[in-house]
Amino acid sequence: MKAHPAKVDTANERLRSILAIVNDCYFALDQRYRITDLNQSAIDWVGPTQSRVLGACLWDLCDPGAECSRVIREGMEQRRRVRREVMSGLRPGRWIDLQVSPSADGLSVFITDITERRSAKEALEELSGRLLNLQEEERQRIAEELHDSTAQHLVAAGLNLMRMKQYVSPGDGGKLLNETADLVEEAARELRAFTYLLHPPSLENGGLAGTVRDFAAGFTHRTGLSTTVQVPEMANHLPFDIQRSLLRVIQEALTNAYRHASASRLVVDLRTGRGILKLRILDDGCGLAQAVRKMAPGGPLLGVGVAGMRARLVRFGGDLKFLSDGRGTMVIATLPHASSSPA
Repeated sequence: MKAHPAKVDTANERLRSILAIVNDCYFALDQRYRITDLNQSAIDWVGPTQSRVLGACLWDLCDPGAECSRVIREGMEQRRRVRREVMSGLRPGRWIDLQVSPSADGLSVFITDITERRSAKEALEELSGRLLNLQEEERQRIAEELHDSTAQHLVAAGLNLMRMKQYVSPGDGGKLLNETADLVEEAARELRAFTYLLHPPSLENGGLAGTVRDFAAGFTHRTGLSTTVQVPEMANHLPFDIQRSLLRVIQEALTNAYRHASASRLVVDLRTGRGILKLRILDDGCGLAQAVRKMAPGGPLLGVGVAGMRARLVRFGGDLKFLSDGRGTMVIATLPHASSSPA
């Protein structure tokens, strides 16, 4: 049953009135890429020298080789909806959120100028990167201070306790002295571990693969959790900042699994392939839902820990996601990487 022509005209007029007042640019194309309809925002976007564009071919206004033009052709030729953030082919230097949808006559195109939003996002990412670098510098400074000062004081205290044994008679005094010496030695071991976690020197000297294996071995020793590491030696050739970011992601993920997931086994797996570096950290714990319920509101799993992990990846164009159920959680970190070896 066909709609009454008057109703169709009324609906079209209502649609045009809505499109006329929205800030987004809208225009329609026929199958030969001629502009058959557009709103005022689209006319303003084209500019005063092209105020009359109705009926013009899109390629007379926009660079046919631009990325936005390829998106439009993709939507037209494949007859499917496409949405991407691309550089404008009409206004160089401006970023747009481009949405195309097939229509009966050709294609409907919506454009939103997102230049300021992208600039703010890039500025925020740059600030996050600077803060992370400052954090790493502060960790290194603290680690060096602990190693060069506090650790040496503990060593001296341990030596003095050994010398005091000749002045203390066996019995309660000797027992107390031995217990104190044991406590000092334990404090020294904990301090060495803490210093290593703050700034693993092997990362700069030996690379990511060995550092992760060393960290996992120490983590297993401290927590009793079984940890399997599969990190190829090629990881040692990644840029140092990326190696350090991956190490921090691994440290945070393993710590979260120990604190919140009630896990008994963890797997750290790093692979490359098809231009992607993929890090997977799997535990056999209770899953995110139960872990969140066990935590106080705003705890580390939902707070700065995960946010810091994501920030370390985003600054390199990467991403972070979680797959979780009652049988465990998989943390998946991805980064762009120039490699074509199979995953």
